[in-house]
Amino acid sequence: MTRLKAFLRETRGVATIEFALASLFLFGTIMVALDFGYNAQQKLKLGSAVEQAALIAYNQQTGSNTSTISNFIVAAAGTQNTPTVTITCNGTTNCGDGKCSCINATTGTFSLAGSCNATCGSSSATSGNYMKIVATATYNSVLVPDKYFNGGNLTSMAVVRLQ
Repeated sequence: MTRLKAFLRETRGVATIEFALASLFLFGTIMVALDFGYNAQQKLKLGSAVEQAALIAYNQQTGSNTSTISNFIVAAAGTQNTPTVTITCNGTTNCGDGKCSCINATTGTFSLAGSCNATCGSSSATSGNYMKIVATATYNSVLVPDKYFNGGNLTSMAVVRLQ
C-alpha cells in the first residue's frame, strides 16, 4: 500500500504526459484547419477555371465550340477529382444556333426573346446570346465529415453574354 501511495505522489514525467495530451488536441485542430483550407483551395481553383473559360467564350463570341471550353476547364481546374462540365446556351444545349434570350438575374433561368437586343420584360436588360457554364467536382475530405463541405460537392458557375 505504501508503494502505491508513493507512486501516486510521484511527479516526475508529468510534463511529458501533459505535452502528449495537449499535442493530440493541437494535431487534431491543425488537421481540421488543413482540411477546410484544402477545400477552399479546391473551390478557388474550380472557380478560376470556370471564369477563365467564360473569358475564352466571350473572346470567341461563339457558342459553337463548347467541347474546347469544357476540355479547358477539366485541364485547368487542378482539382483532386475531374470536374463535370455542363454548358448551355439560352437555356438549351444547342449552342451557336443564333437565338437570343433574356436571363433572370435572381433565378438564373432563361426565357427566349423574339429578337436580339430587345428589352427583357420589366427589367432594363437587353436580350442576347447567353452561355451558362457550370462545373461540379467532388471533394474527398480527410477528417471533417462531408456534410460540412456541401456534401463533398464543389460547384462553380459563370454566365457570359456572347453577343
